[in-house]
Amino acid sequence: MSEEALQGGCIRTHTDPMSGSFSPGFLIAMPDLGDPNFFRSVVLLCSHDDEGAFGIVLNSPSTITVEDVCGQIEIAWQGDDEALARIGGPVQPENGWVIHRGELSFEDSQKIAPSLYISASQGALKAYAEDPGGDYVFCLGYAGWGPGQLDEEILSGSWLTSHVSPRLVFGTEPHLMWRMALAEVGIDVANLVSGNSQIN
Repeated sequence: MSEEALQGGCIRTHTDPMSGSFSPGFLIAMPDLGDPNFFRSVVLLCSHDDEGAFGIVLNSPSTITVEDVCGQIEIAWQGDDEALARIGGPVQPENGWVIHRGELSFEDSQKIAPSLYISASQGALKAYAEDPGGDYVFCLGYAGWGPGQLDEEILSGSWLTSHVSPRLVFGTEPHLMWRMALAEVGIDVANLVSGNSQIN
């Protein structure tokens, strides 16, 4: 786990309303989004301003177990030994992020939305390790966009945007999350068209 990204300002909170800011919110990848890092992804968009954007992919399991990550920093994992960390994005995959409920408090936790916080601390990972059935999501890496880049991708139709849903974050299996996120904004996956073919 590393706190460098938090301390370095990757997450910027907004005290004033900003025209054109989509954070906090979800980014839901459209079928024609060509980047394999974001195929059918649901991204928790934590920060978005004129300096760029920062988000965590929620629904892409990695091949690394949470137990392996915990073992590297001598934390005892109490959960399923096959539980996988998720790929939060292609940037700094060595950094871990714990998304958690607001009732929990860790020294570096930053509020993203009501009942939704993010932490890069070992304390947060330890809490998850001790309560693997609790409201936690553990991801490695993050997604980042430069100034104006995400705005262009949204305007081009690569992403749908929606409000944050803690129920979706904590109560939905990764393989179901993309369909569920679309359903919450009233879109049936069966009606989406990628190129000339329907998605099944």
